[in-house]
Amino acid sequence: MQYIVMDLEWNGGYSSRAHGYFNEIIEIGAVKIGSNLQITDRFRAAVRPTVNKKLSGIVSNLTNITTEELEDGTTFDKMMRDFAGWIGPEDSVLLTWSTTDLLVLMENCRFFYQKQEIPFLRHYMDFQAYAQRRMQVDASQQIGLARAGELLGISEDALSLHRALDDSVLTAQILQRVYEPESFAAAIQKVDAEFYRRITFKTTIISDIDNPLVKRSEMTFRCPECGRNLRRAGNWRFRSRAFCADFVCKACDKKYHGRIQCRLKYEGVEMRKRLEEVVPKPAEEQETAAL
Repeated sequence: MQYIVMDLEWNGGYSSRAHGYFNEIIEIGAVKIGSNLQITDRFRAAVRPTVNKKLSGIVSNLTNITTEELEDGTTFDKMMRDFAGWIGPEDSVLLTWSTTDLLVLMENCRFFYQKQEIPFLRHYMDFQAYAQRRMQVDASQQIGLARAGELLGISEDALSLHRALDDSVLTAQILQRVYEPESFAAAIQKVDAEFYRRITFKTTIISDIDNPLVKRSEMTFRCPECGRNLRRAGNWRFRSRAFCADFVCKACDKKYHGRIQCRLKYEGVEMRKRLEEVVPKPAEEQETAAL
């Protein structure tokens, strides 16, 4: 099985043809990785836009891609056929830095092919998630490609970041630093109908406390001091995307403020809890506040 590292650049904007905001791919870059984790081949193509023909100033400044460069580019369909031919018939794993590039490619397939399935995709890995686990970086931070390279001491002097091919090269260099056979194999996902359902599922925040998916029995806290269950003082309130309530510990004579966010994910409801002690104000401040 060979590994393909892919990176995309795209031009976003509102389009009446797309009936909304559309991220149109304007450049693709990719590298093949051999069994020794070395780059064995490279692919790069500029894609001539047909939906958002005016190049965004933000994209132009970030990537240094020019309108003239895109005018000489290929079509999306030809790029896809050329890319599939370059990958070849061998079973491959496609790697991208986060799932964003993959979702944009699916978005373009929906627009140009009227289906979101990517013809050459059989196995996939969110390499950002894997690299961060190997680097012991909290997944909630989602560090960028350049930052990951910096943390690993990889020089970017010879690379033009925010260009698809060079970003693919940097991703491959990160792979060489963090690769571990067993964990890498475990992170590879088979692409089937469930994969597409999972990757397109939109996580939502549950705001109704009476939603049957909310397990009220699990919306509890323990006192950080004595370990006893805290008693809720008052009703749950939904504020700042989370359920909030006040809690007390009679044994320790302390008050707390608890927050529980209920996130509906593909796998089910995830609860994120946070408990903060309510520190009483000094007596003089309370007197001043009363006045």
